[in-house]
Parts: sequence; structure tokens; C-alpha cells
Amino acid sequence: MGRSFARTLLGGASAIALGLTGCAGTYDLVTSQRFKERPFHTLFTSEDPIEVLEKVQEGDDRVRAMRKLKEPRENGGTAAQQDRVIAILQASATTEKRPLCRLAAVETLGRFKDPRAGQILIAAYHNAPNDAGPAASVGSPEGVTPAAVSGLAIKGAMSTFTPETVTTLQCRSLEAIGKAHSADGLQLLLQVATAPTERPKAGGVQTAGALVSLEATNLPSEGDKIDVRLAAIRALGNYEKDPAATRALVGVLRADKDVAVRGRAHESLVKITGQDLPADGQAWANWLEKGAKR
Repeated sequence: MGRSFARTLLGGASAIALGLTGCAGTYDLVTSQRFKERPFHTLFTSEDPIEVLEKVQEGDDRVRAMRKLKEPRENGGTAAQQDRVIAILQASATTEKRPLCRLAAVETLGRFKDPRAGQILIAAYHNAPNDAGPAASVGSPEGVTPAAVSGLAIKGAMSTFTPETVTTLQCRSLEAIGKAHSADGLQLLLQVATAPTERPKAGGVQTAGALVSLEATNLPSEGDKIDVRLAAIRALGNYEKDPAATRALVGVLRADKDVAVRGRAHESLVKITGQDLPADGQAWANWLEKGAKR
């Protein structure tokens, strides 16, 4: 009788929550370990995202907290709170073993105005192939240095991330750099966007008897590399009227043979220049040259 009554109450609480928050979010909530341990507290209290991130290790709770997180300094918070949040996001974006937590941290950093966010996102991009790594100091805006970013890219033990996961992490990191309009990240975007890639050949056959190492199976395919390039080109579309971004995109439009790459470059060019020219590299080069002579 007692168990039946408890189940009835629990079901009623879940139904109320479904109506209030939507099915997808509530499903994640009611299937979490914390819900099983403290169902009513979990459903009917709204905890401080910073406290959750500092005290709770369960992945779905951390993802929700990062999505709700507001930048302290932009919302009346203290410098100490800002440093705490940046340190948490830095660790999550660069060394977290759970991909969804990394993605949530990267997306959150993309909407932060803190000058440290750009360097952390660069580190997140470079460390995407690794499911662990050293963490840079983020105690001050100068705390994340190029040397620290380089250190994060050092390979450790073989990663358990699949190539698809690595590609997704890199794409989201580049997109977040663009959303944050990071001056530091611009050079990375230019480098990735202009790196030549080729579509994988259809019907390619592995040489008979060839041995494929486990490490090789974790390497990105040419298709993955193109997806990363497309993300970088899209991110450049956030750098309005930036001459370096404009020149790079015109160069891609003129030289690249891939239809998707050229199409994305054209979209970003229209966005950052306000010009409604056709997707013709020479036309854009002529426009760029005329502007340079003025």
C-alpha cells in the first residue's frame, strides 16, 4: 500500500513536470541518479548552476547546469565567481571524459564575453582527440597563455573518443570561437578554413592484406576534415567587415573545388560584407581589388 501510494505521488509529480518543462528535459531529469535518490527535491527546486558544477559529478546534471549558467560578471556577480566559473568551464571543455559535458562547456563559453574564453576554446579544439589532458591556469585574463594552449594539445594515452566525436567537438569549438568573436581564435579559423581537403573517393578499396592499426582507426577521415573546414568557414561569418576573414573566404571561393566548401564560403562572405555578389570567386576578387584601390 505504501509503495503504491509513493508511486502514485511520483507519477503525479512527473506529469506536472512534463507539463511545465517539456518532455525532453524532464525525461533527462527523471532518469538521473539524483532524481532516483531525491525525486521531489530534484523536481521542485532550482539549484544554483555554479553550486551544481562544483559539487555534482553526474553528467546530465552538469550539462543542464552549464546550459543554465549565466556569466557572473555580466549579471552582477563578483570577480571571484567569474574566476570559479571560468576554471570549471576550462576543465570541462578541455579534459572532461564525457563528450556531452565537453560540448556543453564549449557552447557555454561561446556566449561568454570573458577574454579568457577564446584561448580556452582554442585549447578545446586542439585537445578534442584526447579524452584527458593537462589544464591551463585561468586565474586571470592572462592566465590562459599560448604556451598553456600548446600544452593542452600534447597527446597522452590513446583516446576512447570515436572520430565522429572528435569531429563534433572540433566543429563546436570552432563555431563557439566565432560566436564569441574571439580575436585569438581568428587565426585558428583562418588556418582551418584555408587548409586544402579532398572528398573521399567513392568505391575506395583497402589494399589486400593491409594491416590497419587501432590508432589509425581513430584518425579523422577526409569527410571529417571537410566538416571541420565547413565549421571554420561558417564561424568566419561572424567577423563582420574583417579584412583577413574576407580575403581568406575570397581565396577559398576562388581556389576550392568542393561545392559545399565554396557554397559555405559564399554565404559567409555575403554575411560579413553585406555584398550580394554571385558565388563566383573572380567576381569577389574584383570587388576586393576595387576596395583595396580606394
